[in-house]
Amino acid sequence: MGEIILEFNNVSLKIGDKEILKDVSFNVKRGSNTFIMGPSGSGKTTILKISAGLIYPTQGNIKILNKDISNIKDLQEIRKNIGFVFQYSALIDYLTVLENILLPLKIRNKKDFKKNYNLYLKRVKEILEILDLKGVENYYPNSLSGGMQKRVSFARAIISNPEIIFYDEPTSGLDPITSKSIDNLIKDINKKFNITNIIVSHDVNSAINIGDHIIFIYKGSILF
Repeated sequence: MGEIILEFNNVSLKIGDKEILKDVSFNVKRGSNTFIMGPSGSGKTTILKISAGLIYPTQGNIKILNKDISNIKDLQEIRKNIGFVFQYSALIDYLTVLENILLPLKIRNKKDFKKNYNLYLKRVKEILEILDLKGVENYYPNSLSGGMQKRVSFARAIISNPEIIFYDEPTSGLDPITSKSIDNLIKDINKKFNITNIIVSHDVNSAINIGDHIIFIYKGSILF
């Protein structure tokens, strides 16, 4: 875990008169489980959005996978190496589990999707087995439990072989037993797929159980 995979250098974001982030600097090492923690409204999710190139900082520099993305407008190549797990899974109700998981590949590989479909299907089945979801390919999200829906969203994030996965409150709304199983799953993803996990969370137990590093942010500034 020596190589730096994500780096913020003196990053600030101001919207109108409001400072969302103030001179934020930190780095994340490849292969780590790094937690970004802090109260609601402190800037945690903003850091994820800046990292994914969804919003741009007012000042400062961000490097991801050794590329400075501070002012790059076309981040398609970078985003191919990034997975995202949303707070409430964000699965599409009218698509089956299989269709939900394949969606990133369908969007990114429009020309070759049909040609490579059998290869993609094989990979989906392998990932579902690893995530203890074997046999649910043809189910719809609303027929699954909250924990299973979360696992499907993990599968969708993994399918493109990303180097980094960003998680926004992955245990939010889950009971303690399911939360612990999600923690273990994040740890397994880190080991089995060699993926760097960056997790925004309020869950102190999760951070203690599986975190290698914790970044604590308060009112837009990093305290430690």
